[in-house]
Order: sequence, then C-alpha cells, then structure tokens
Amino acid sequence: MEKQQTRILRIVLLVIPVIIGAAVFFVLMKTRKGPSEKETIDPARKVRIIQMKETSVRPRTTAYGIVRPTQVWKAIAQVSGEVIYTGPLFKKGQRVKAGTLLVKIDPIEYKISVAEAEANIQAYIARMSQLKDRESNNNKLLKLETLSYKISKNELNRQKKLYRDKIASKSAYDQAEKGYYAQKYKIQILQNAINSLNSETRLLAAQKKQAELKLEFANLKLSYTKIEAPFDCVIASTRIEKSQFVQKGQTMAEADNLDSVEIEAQIPNGLQLFGIRRNLRKDINKLQENQTLSEVFGITATVYSTQEKSSVKYPAKAQRFNAVIDTKTRTPGIIIQVDDPYQIQASRPRPPLIKGMYCEIELVGQPMKNQLIIPRSAIHDRAMVYLADENNTLRMEKVTLGFSQGNFSVIREGLKVGDRVVITDLIPAVSGMTLNPIMDTKTMKRLTAEALGGIK
Repeated sequence: MEKQQTRILRIVLLVIPVIIGAAVFFVLMKTRKGPSEKETIDPARKVRIIQMKETSVRPRTTAYGIVRPTQVWKAIAQVSGEVIYTGPLFKKGQRVKAGTLLVKIDPIEYKISVAEAEANIQAYIARMSQLKDRESNNNKLLKLETLSYKISKNELNRQKKLYRDKIASKSAYDQAEKGYYAQKYKIQILQNAINSLNSETRLLAAQKKQAELKLEFANLKLSYTKIEAPFDCVIASTRIEKSQFVQKGQTMAEADNLDSVEIEAQIPNGLQLFGIRRNLRKDINKLQENQTLSEVFGITATVYSTQEKSSVKYPAKAQRFNAVIDTKTRTPGIIIQVDDPYQIQASRPRPPLIKGMYCEIELVGQPMKNQLIIPRSAIHDRAMVYLADENNTLRMEKVTLGFSQGNFSVIREGLKVGDRVVITDLIPAVSGMTLNPIMDTKTMKRLTAEALGGIK
C-alpha cells in the first residue's frame, strides 16, 4: 500500500510542473506584443553625371598597313654579255643618285656592230658620190651631144632641100640622115644612163637610211651595256656579280625610289565619317585629274611607325582609292602617301620608312558640328543610357549610335541638349531609384577636347 502511494506521489510531482509550464507559455503567447513597425527610407545613390550639350567632333579613325615604294625599278639586262664592272654603290641598302653607273657589260661586240654600221654608211655615201659624179659627166656630155644633134638636124634639112632641088646627090642626103639618127641615138643613150643613175641614187639613199637605222640600233644596244640608276633610289637587291655572264632579260637588281612611299589603309567602318559613301561613283567623280582625297574631302593623314618605342610620326596625305575591292571587307582601300620617307630633306631627321615596315595610320576629317557625345562606358546593354530626371530618379533611355571613337560615342537619336546622363556604373540599376547626382565637369571637358582632336 505504501509503495503504491509513493508511485502516485512521484507521478503527481512530474505532471504538475509540466502543467504549470504550459500554462505560463499560453499566458505569455496571449499577452506578447508584435514587433514595432519603423518607417523605411530609400537611401539616394551617389552618381556622377554629365549634362548634354552640342559640340564639334573631328572624325578620326585608325588603320594599319605595310609600307611600299611608289616606284620600283628592275634592272633587266637588255643585252647579253659578261659583267666587267659593278659600281661601289651596287650593294643592297645603298642609296644612289640618278645617273650613277651601277653595272657595265662587255661592250666589244656592240662596238663592232656600231663600227660596221658606220662603215656601211660611209660605203653608201661613197657610192652615192660616184653616181653623182657620173651623173654630172653624163649631163655635160648630153649638152654637147644635144648641140651636135642640132647641127646634124640642120645639115639634114639642108641636104634634103638640095636633094629636092637636084643640087645634091641622094648619097649625100642619105649620109646626112644617117648622121642625124646616129646623133639622136647617142642622146637617147645618155638620157637613159642619167635616168638609171637617178634610180640607183634613190636605191642607195634608201640603203643608206637603212644603214643609219642599224647604226642607231647598234648604238642603242651599246648604251644598254651601261646600267645607270634612272632616279634617286635605294638598292633593294642585287642578283649578279662581276665576271658573271648575263642573259638578255635577266634581272640584275631591284631599287626603290626615295621620293615617296605608299601605304594601303583598309577602313571599312570609317569611310562614311569623312563624307565618303559606300556608293563611290559620285565620290570618285568628285576627283579631278591630279586631285587627292585630302584635297577633295579634307582628310588629314598621319603615319606612325610601330617599329619605334617612342611615337614617331610622319605627315602624309590621302592620295586616292585603291583600284581593287578588298575581298574581306568589300570596301576599297585608301592609298596613303608619305613624301621623303628617308628624311633626306627634313630639318629634323627621323628614322626612315622602309619597304615592308608595319605602320599605323591616323585619318582625321573635317569637324562635324552640333553633335552630342557621351562616354562609351555610359552605353549599357541594348543601347540603353541611364538618365537622372528632374526628380533625381533613374530613367533608362534607348539611344541610336552614330559612331564610336576613342573614349566617346556620338549619339544620333534618343538624347537632347540638357539631358543629364549618368556615367557611374550602377549595380543593380532599377528604374525609378533615387539618385544623388554630382556634376562631373572634368569628364565632359576631357571628352570635348578628345572630340576636337586634342587627344590622339
């Protein structure tokens, strides 16, 4: 009995605390207060902005190309023979003046041809002189025989009259008639001889002319034995040596002119910036004879050598369009010309522009007025630009780009003068979010200076 009472007492002692705890928890849940509600304030994001204003933009684009000479001379042997002389400047890389003797081929054979042609001419001259003397003698004889002919004719007429009057005999008349015809025959023989001499003289004159042409050709071939520089040039390569036998048509050397070099620039996305359309017919028609693209379209060109650690620039000019369309870009190239590439006449010499050198070309056009520009970094996905409106909240605007250049882009549509463009990169960017805009005048000045050409 006592054990049973003890077990009940233990159960009661365990249950009572549980009941009391549940009661306290229930009371607390009923009487607790909810969390206090505080008014939330959206913090303004601090951003940098620039205000749109119109400015002038000088279109500028960069291209690359390889230097090539404007004129290349190949020294091709026009006669065969042994090389008996090579000049001291006949070496690769040497600069030579126009008229410098570089190579001499053995001229003996060609001198003999000249002497032979001269001898033939002298022979024809001598024969023509003989014919002239014979013609002169025959003309003198013809005069004498003509006088005799007149005498014989008079005698014939006299004998004919005497015979008719039966004063002279028939034999005397026949003798006079025979003498008349004999004299007439002599005159005909002399006249035929003179005519034959005239024909022979004309033939000799033609043969003499032919001999003179042969002499001229022989002298021309003799002149080919001396190979001289046709203009101021630099020897690009040599392919022969002294005592070597060269064949007609063999290339002996190559040389490049020193006056100017050309670089072909491909700018598929830049032609229209300079007022040059993709339909080039009208633009090409603008070019008159000897006019350059720089003169017609106002393009300024500058070439920079990429070979030098320091930026070395060379003034240039846009010369003309290339005659062939580039197969990759489907646009014509522009030929850039640099005068005096070896800086021979320059007051401040620079490293020369050598054939094969890889160069950077900068083309600058005439200023384009009334343009709106923003930093390229201010253009986001899908050509969106962030604006700070009059309430200093974020507004997103889709724009149409004109072109991008350097660190800025020209906006064709979507912005107007006075708009405030956010140039801070907002992450995340939520339309309508509150902004704390700060005007960044330094950035706008830098962009304006770059647009006007103050920064390369």
